[in-house]
Amino acid sequence: MTHALVGSYTEPGSGTGTGVSRLALAADGLIAGVELAGTGLRNPSFLASTSSSGGRGVLYAVEELDDGTLAALDPGTLTLRWRTPTSGSDPCHLGVVDGSVWVANYSSGTVAVLPGVDKLPGPVSVLLANPGSGPVADRQEGSHAHQVVPTGWGTVLVADLGADRVDEYLAQIPHTLLRSAQLPAGTGPRHVVLQAAGRHPTETLWVAGELDAQLHRFTREENGAWTRAGSMALYDAANPAVDAGAERYPSHLQANTGGTLLYAAIRGRNTIAVVDISGTEPHLVAEVDCGGNWPRHFAVGRSLLYVANQLSDEISVFALDGAGLPGAEPVQRFAIGSPTCILLPPSAGAGSR
Repeated sequence: MTHALVGSYTEPGSGTGTGVSRLALAADGLIAGVELAGTGLRNPSFLASTSSSGGRGVLYAVEELDDGTLAALDPGTLTLRWRTPTSGSDPCHLGVVDGSVWVANYSSGTVAVLPGVDKLPGPVSVLLANPGSGPVADRQEGSHAHQVVPTGWGTVLVADLGADRVDEYLAQIPHTLLRSAQLPAGTGPRHVVLQAAGRHPTETLWVAGELDAQLHRFTREENGAWTRAGSMALYDAANPAVDAGAERYPSHLQANTGGTLLYAAIRGRNTIAVVDISGTEPHLVAEVDCGGNWPRHFAVGRSLLYVANQLSDEISVFALDGAGLPGAEPVQRFAIGSPTCILLPPSAGAGSR
């Protein structure tokens, strides 16, 4: 039996979850039940896993607190191996890059680079900062690092919601800031997807704006610079099934493994949008109800889409058709407190459509 891992908010005022849960998946990919839950972690809002050279897996979780921490767990038993400070407030995302763990500290706007895998926890190796701000007073008073994504050429991208930038750092020490992709004022970049060259002449960077509900596209030049190539709405304004006046706050953005579709969760509007990126111009091909309230994160399986609906305390599971589009209604609703992140096993990963 395969398993998925789910992070959830646990603290009063944040959520009602139990920490990190290990969910059993049935042969058809539907959730069969909670096998292990309640790790003692506080607000583990994002997870990532890796394997060491010895074959033992490591599950990392950020604890989204005023004094943020990074925790390393055994993915099979959810036993805490160690915990170390991130030297920042409200860490909300992490990525494993060349054996180190990069953590985005949202409220303090910094990125911590820490030793990972089987290395003993210690002080932050490097704390990266590129201060900035934007025009949305209550959300962009300063930098807010929201996601870290490694590239295929030895760098790491950092989405800064507060400064309307995606910064690019050298992955190796001294982690030099190389360049930035500048977004329009008030975009609030939250999550990004890097599309490899192949279907297009060069690499393409897709950026979901949390504050403007737009999908922004950048192309990479020969000298490494990012050139903005356009934007489009991440929602269908004429969709009769959705309240046209609902607020729109995109959260997670993810592509299928074929690089033909982008999926985006839209909180407030409570939908999942699907964008076709296979041609020269992206276009919205579907927008369906997320099956709950406040879709913070989702995971794309081979034939199923798992949506973490944070405020309705459930994971909604959608069947994907032959074109990769989710059905109008969930095939399963699974109750779980305040889910914030879903991590699928490699065997259930994104399909190749």
